[in-house]
Amino acid sequence: MSTWREGFQSPYLASWDLDGLVQLTIDKVEVTQVQLMKLETKVVATFKEAKLPSGAVCKKMILNAGNCKLLHSAVKSPNVELWSGLKIELGVKPNKGRIGEAMGLAIIRVLSANDMPVNVKSELKVGDANWDKVLDYVSSNKHLGMNIIVKNLETKYTIETLVKKELSKHI
Repeated sequence: MSTWREGFQSPYLASWDLDGLVQLTIDKVEVTQVQLMKLETKVVATFKEAKLPSGAVCKKMILNAGNCKLLHSAVKSPNVELWSGLKIELGVKPNKGRIGEAMGLAIIRVLSANDMPVNVKSELKVGDANWDKVLDYVSSNKHLGMNIIVKNLETKYTIETLVKKELSKHI
């Protein structure tokens, strides 16, 4: 019997391979040549797990710049050789660049580095669980001005331009 996934074949992990959030451990990351539409240099992660929770084979993943920045932040190093052993949570998010598929794979967060918990910034979103606390902080610190408030918040969060605009309405 055929499944819809057979129509979406790729040698690399893709959004349609996941049925929800998945926790994986990076075995190694390398900068290598891959054949896509043409031969290109990409950052590719291999995982220790042989299979995904769905039972599908766990393929290699091409890391985009956002994923690389998150891993870099977790180990405080751009050296991909140091990213081995990171335990990550992988999911599907809307593509920001609107290039290709509407939804793409993303490392949601780094759970641990070599069995040590990692404190990585979370993305601040309007209306998320921390939004009210952030607005309380903004209201209490209006005298600091927008630039300093955002700088302080960016020690804990990554903040997109649209969220900054929303924050400015409360100053």
